[in-house]
Amino acid sequence: MKRRPTAAIALAVLLVLAGCSAGYQSPAPEPAPPPDDERLGYYDGYWHNATFEFDAADGLTEGQQEAVVSRAMARVQLLRNQRFEERVDVDIISRREYREEFGNVTTPEPGEDTRVLQNTQYEALLLVGSDRDIVDVRRGNRGDNVLGFYQPGAERLVIVSESDPATLEGELTLAHELVHALQDQRFNLSSLPTGTMDTVNARNGLVEGDATVVENAYRRNCESGEWECVSVDTGTSAGAPGENFHFGVYYAGFFPYSEGPSFVNYHRERGGWDAIDPMYNDVPDTSAEVVYAQTYGADAYGTATVADHNDTEWNRVTPASGPDHATVGQAGLVSMFAYTLADDYDRENALIDSDAFYNRNETTGRLDSTRPFTYDVSYAEGWYADRLHAYAAGNETAYVWNVTFDDRANATEFYGGHADLLEYWGAETVETREGATVWRFTAADSPFDGAVWVERDGRSVTVVHAPTDEDLGDVYAPAEG
Repeated sequence: MKRRPTAAIALAVLLVLAGCSAGYQSPAPEPAPPPDDERLGYYDGYWHNATFEFDAADGLTEGQQEAVVSRAMARVQLLRNQRFEERVDVDIISRREYREEFGNVTTPEPGEDTRVLQNTQYEALLLVGSDRDIVDVRRGNRGDNVLGFYQPGAERLVIVSESDPATLEGELTLAHELVHALQDQRFNLSSLPTGTMDTVNARNGLVEGDATVVENAYRRNCESGEWECVSVDTGTSAGAPGENFHFGVYYAGFFPYSEGPSFVNYHRERGGWDAIDPMYNDVPDTSAEVVYAQTYGADAYGTATVADHNDTEWNRVTPASGPDHATVGQAGLVSMFAYTLADDYDRENALIDSDAFYNRNETTGRLDSTRPFTYDVSYAEGWYADRLHAYAAGNETAYVWNVTFDDRANATEFYGGHADLLEYWGAETVETREGATVWRFTAADSPFDGAVWVERDGRSVTVVHAPTDEDLGDVYAPAEG
C-alpha cells in the first residue's frame, strides 16, 4: 500500500509465470441461485467450491473471467470472515501493457527534497551509494516482478500476465489483491497513516500480513485438492531477478510480506479475525512491533532525537509534505546487514550468517515461500528508536543519524557491527576525535564515498556523514557544555 489514494498495493515477488496459448473457449459456467441466508462462501452466483469445465490455458472469455473472480471473492470472504460491500473490477493485462500504462504507479515520482531525504536514508543504511537514485533502483526492482496490484481510491485491481494477449495464469495473486480490495471496502486503506520507512513497513506489516495469511490458506486449499483452482502450466521455469536487481532495497521493502503473516497469526490465534479488524484503527507504529508481535500496543518503543548543529553553509532538507526526517526501524537495520549476504562487492565476507536471515526448508534447502527472511538479527536487537536528518550544500548532501537502543549492551553491539560494515564497504579509520571514530571511504571500487563520524554515548549511536573530514564539524558540531 502506498501513500496516496491513486497509488498501488503491489505484490512483488521474484518468481514469474510465462505465457499460454489461445484455443477453443468453453462457455461460461451457469451461476448458482443465491442461498436463502447470507453466507460468506457464496458471491454473485458462485460458491467457493464450484468447479469449472473450461481450461484457463485456452484464455478466458469475459464471462469465464467474471465466474473465476466471483468464485475467488466467495473464497476470500470465507477465509477472511468478512463480506465484500461491492464487486471488485479486475483487469488482466500483459507485462508489456503494465510497463506502458503503470510503469510509474508503484514508484511515484517524489518531490526533490523528498528524493534527497530518501537517497540519504539509503546511503546511511549502506545500501545505495550517492551515484545512484533510490527511485530508479526501486523502479528497476519492480518492473519485472509485479504480478498484481490494487489501487485504493481508484478501486481498481490489476493482474499482470506474462502472456500476450493476457490471461489469468493462477488464482493466488488474484486472491491476495482481492483481500486488499476487501480491506479497502471495510477499513478504508487510504486513511491509514503514512510517513517514514518504518511507519510504512509497520502499517504494511498488518495490511500485507493479513492478505498473505489469506493467500497462504487459499494456496493450501488449492494444493490439497480441496478446491479446484485455475492453474496454467507454462512449460517454462520461473524467472530470476535481473542483472541489476538490488537485493538490499528488496529486503527493506519485502519486510511486510515476510514478517507480517507471523504478526497477524500471533494475534489471530489469540482472538480470531475479531482481534485483527480493530487494528486498522490502531495500526502498528514500528516494524519492531511486527517482528515482536507481543509488543504491539505495549509502548515498548519511543523516539530518538537529533539536534541540528549545522552551520549556515549546510541547510536542513525538510520536504514540504510528508515527514521531515527519516526513521528506518528494525527492518531497515536488519536489511543493511543482510545485504552483505547478496551483494556483489564482497559477499564471501558477509557480516551475518546466512541462517540468521534466510529461512530455508530443511529438506529442499530452498527459501521458505511463506516466510523467506527473518528480521531479527543480533545487531538490531533492542532497537528502541532512530531518527535521521538530511542536509544539503549545493549538490552535496550529508546526514546526522541517531539510533537508540534499549540498553548500552545493544547499542555497543550495533556500534561494533556498524564499524564492521564501514570497513566491509571500503572505509578506513582516520582518527579518534573526542571519543568518536572518524572513517573515510578509500576503496576505489566502493559504492560509497566521503567521511563518517561515529560515536556511542550510553544507549545511543550517532552517525554523521559528510563529503570530507572537514565538513563533518560543519554538518554537526554539538554545543559544548
